[in-house]
Amino acid sequence: PGQLVVGFGDPAVNFANGKIRGSSYLTPKGYEVDLATAIAAGLGVKPTFVYTPWAKLFAAGHKSFDISFQEATITAQRRRTIDFTHSYFDANQGVLLSKKAKVPKSLSDLKNLQTCAQADTTGLSYIQQKLHPAKAPLIYQSTAAAFVAVQIGRCDAIVLDTPIVASEKKARPTKYGNVAGQIITHEQYGAVLQKGSKLTSMVNAQVDKLWKNGTIGKLQKKWFNLDFSKIPNLK
Repeated sequence: PGQLVVGFGDPAVNFANGKIRGSSYLTPKGYEVDLATAIAAGLGVKPTFVYTPWAKLFAAGHKSFDISFQEATITAQRRRTIDFTHSYFDANQGVLLSKKAKVPKSLSDLKNLQTCAQADTTGLSYIQQKLHPAKAPLIYQSTAAAFVAVQIGRCDAIVLDTPIVASEKKARPTKYGNVAGQIITHEQYGAVLQKGSKLTSMVNAQVDKLWKNGTIGKLQKKWFNLDFSKIPNLK
């Protein structure tokens, strides 16, 4: 009581970015950090931040956190084992290229590139279930490893949420080629809680309030200040 244990995953530029020491997350900054802090304030408690690996996020059973923000898309399958909050961000899939990759003008062009994705992501599901590229996608356990593969040219094109790839490109512009485009998937991010958590309904009330009073809109502008609608749609 008196504190909200908030989990973040691997550092994601503008979402939650900080130093990880064991299971501690030191001085995280970003949209999800500000949002978690606002939710905790609304609940009358203080947030403490911990590192929670993506690989275990959707596993059934006990969680080492009260709530975790990891740009996790709300899906029916994931809902079987965990609780999601109401959505706090809308996203599509984005395509970030290596410097040597040929820029795809369409999804059929993208099929000819060596794609990659992080394991257990909606980006990987899109590649495997909808795109069906000529070569099997390279699969990485962390976003950091997948981004390195793009930087060194092992992977031509990573498929990952548009705000994540656009923020990564903006933060390290010389390490990548272009954000080639976005694939319209109309995804929504929810924070993750243990299945049946008593906090779920209370946190949802806070998220709804933060949408209504304009806080979420202000935080998105503060951290992203990127017009995602200007990124072309790949069809």
